[in-house]
Amino acid sequence: MINKIIGYLNRPYPYYYGRWHKILLILATVALLSFLFSYFFEPFEVNRTEHKLDYFWICLLHALLPVGIAFVYFLVLDKTQGDTIKWTLGKEALHLSILLVLIGIGSFLIRDVIYDKPDNWSVRYFREEIKNTFLVGMLLLAVLLPLNLERLFKKYQTGARQLNVNRLRRATNERVVTIETSVPSENFRLNISDFLFAKVYGNYVEIYWKEGNEVMKKLVRLSLKDLREQLTTFGSIFQSHRSFLIQTDNVKAVSGNAQGYLLSFEDCTLKVPVSRSKIAEFNTVFTSNK
Repeated sequence: MINKIIGYLNRPYPYYYGRWHKILLILATVALLSFLFSYFFEPFEVNRTEHKLDYFWICLLHALLPVGIAFVYFLVLDKTQGDTIKWTLGKEALHLSILLVLIGIGSFLIRDVIYDKPDNWSVRYFREEIKNTFLVGMLLLAVLLPLNLERLFKKYQTGARQLNVNRLRRATNERVVTIETSVPSENFRLNISDFLFAKVYGNYVEIYWKEGNEVMKKLVRLSLKDLREQLTTFGSIFQSHRSFLIQTDNVKAVSGNAQGYLLSFEDCTLKVPVSRSKIAEFNTVFTSNK
């Protein structure tokens, strides 16, 4: 049972925190809904004699506080996060749980601004604010995260199956190009028909290609952007992810998970991701004729 839970938490999950326009839109929507719900429905017991502020401003403060805390937390998370491909359901749940605790602490710290009570700084209220915020938030997360995981998994698995069935197989003409690196003496020649994919590796790029039945790789001082620009004349070259550039003609099979697609190449154990924002474009390139 424990192994099944661990396995479930280790399933790939989308990393949302690099798209700030969407994050800000979501946070603003949550704040607005939270304010309207609290102000018009008064879901919690309200003793206005204890209030230092008008109830309108209290509702607004409670709606904006989580947004501010979440914005700072997501900003720090995005700046410190490494490989987002390894983001899982467990990591998502962990960070959102930490965020709920921080929001609970923030709600406790503003009690003295809102309520005229001598025991605002008591341990009882400290525990109460954290417990209430955490329990309500986790109840929602326990429902929404698995539902979103299964929705995306089914969506991309279905799309991957259709691609494998409908793909028009193509033969890539051999064409050798010289790849220019930041160090001229390290320039090298690459046969496009053998090229599989390139992967960002720190300040370098790791290039993978086939030689017979073997997969070769080479680490070069070059950015992925520079490599893409040097191969831009080839319609089968596609940037599937911010860290990967692929040769679509050499993709053997496509599978899917909640993060998007995973691409397999012949004789290669490493699978290459296609990010969700690239799916539609990849579908067109992958199924088109030369």
